[in-house]
Amino acid sequence: MITFWPSKSFYPAKWLPFFWAGTLLLSCNYQKDTRTDESILARIGDRTISVNEFIRRAEYTPRPAYCAGDNYIHRKIVLNSLIAEKLLALEAEDNDELRQNQEFQAYLVGRKEQAMRQWFYYKEAFEKVEIDSNDVKPIYQLSGRTYRLAYLTIDNAEQAAEVQSALAAGGADRFQQVAQQLSGQLQTPQREVAFQAVENETMLDSLFTVTRSKNQIVGPVKSEDGNFTFVQILGWTDRKLLSPTDIQRRWQDAQDWLTEKTASQSYDRIVAQLMKGKTIEFMPETFRKLVNLVGPMYLRSREQKEQAFSDQFWKKNEEIQLEKQADQMAGEPLFRIDGQIWSVADFEQEMQRHPLVFRKRNMAKSEFAEQFKLAIVDMVRDRYVTTAAYEAGYDKAEEVQRNAQMWRDNLSALYQQNKYLHSLGLVSAFRNEPVKIIESRLNPLIDSLQAKYSEKIAIDTERFESIKLSRIDLFAVQRNMPFPVVVPSFPMITTDHTLDYGKSVKNPHE
Repeated sequence: MITFWPSKSFYPAKWLPFFWAGTLLLSCNYQKDTRTDESILARIGDRTISVNEFIRRAEYTPRPAYCAGDNYIHRKIVLNSLIAEKLLALEAEDNDELRQNQEFQAYLVGRKEQAMRQWFYYKEAFEKVEIDSNDVKPIYQLSGRTYRLAYLTIDNAEQAAEVQSALAAGGADRFQQVAQQLSGQLQTPQREVAFQAVENETMLDSLFTVTRSKNQIVGPVKSEDGNFTFVQILGWTDRKLLSPTDIQRRWQDAQDWLTEKTASQSYDRIVAQLMKGKTIEFMPETFRKLVNLVGPMYLRSREQKEQAFSDQFWKKNEEIQLEKQADQMAGEPLFRIDGQIWSVADFEQEMQRHPLVFRKRNMAKSEFAEQFKLAIVDMVRDRYVTTAAYEAGYDKAEEVQRNAQMWRDNLSALYQQNKYLHSLGLVSAFRNEPVKIIESRLNPLIDSLQAKYSEKIAIDTERFESIKLSRIDLFAVQRNMPFPVVVPSFPMITTDHTLDYGKSVKNPHE
């Protein structure tokens, strides 16, 4: 039986609203410090593209070479591509195959509900934070530091406690002695750490909110994957502020971080109240059988997991066998919570809307059962947060509906595009030579759709011409989320840069 308790892997401190950037796969963090522009750039029938959606779709995922720049022609190709996606979605919206596809519909519901939970966080916690400037000052004063650290990482709590005792009994040299004993290496690992580069929120809190001294030992600090880290401060450099802009930026960074931290703590309390008195009781026999069934798939190497995903998508090989075995267990009770019994079938249905998120990314075979159990606990807890978000009416929030519509249109357009290419026998050719197929086949198709829907298309050209785009390829993801990818892949549909359709208006909302 498990009683619910806050988990930082479940409530990440940087759980920013979905219209902000998440963690980028460039070993860096990029965050906007103000809410972005949701004003309408284009209207296509009952669909719209906001300025924010245009920028995110162009910047948070790599663009193809034919529109990767920031010149006017490339920006027009981006706009044409996003409008073309909406046009293909309009063509596909009455398709019964999509309407009746349970996995497709469950995925869209899952995307919407994730957006609802993020909006719940934003409205109930983040937006209500009030920061005192006196609390920002110490972070501001320390955030210019780049620490040089020696570090030691332990993978279990018991050994971490023993190391903590050993370090407490020694002087400055004791850290290296303990590290050498544990690692068998003569040199303790070292690294440099700056304020904006710390992913572990607890470590950031330990180093940049309290004044530290040279040779001081900090830790153990627990990470999201369950490891414990000790660091010894070998020294630091302090980046000097050279201009009023530098001063303002550092202050804003410190204030943003403190705001996020405070909001995360507030959110912890809100969700803890939602889960108060609730426990989850697993049925041992069913749980053991399920672990034995799915464990080998989850514990595969990255390459094997990617192949397994492909096989599952196309219903091939052993995934069919896994599905058959799971079907045989469908009616068995898996766990009980709040007086309700969840069967294996209930669990599978929920997973379609909320894929499991493991607190520990790399785990040994012996750890899987416990981590699998915790992932289920977090999924169930999310269900209660989702219910609270529905009760608050956040499913009707414009930002939530816009995000859900973006994913629906993207997937519907992909379906329609693939259906068209399949009818021509060009699916393989498109994979091998996409630009050639776009220019010879898809451009004419999109031209015809632009003409068909021209009276229903309105573009704010003045606003469009004021938009600037980054030329840096980014791939934005949100950690600790069931659906981590922030925006759909860029739609490779057209290379056309002419805007010779629709009408130019000042306000496409009208």
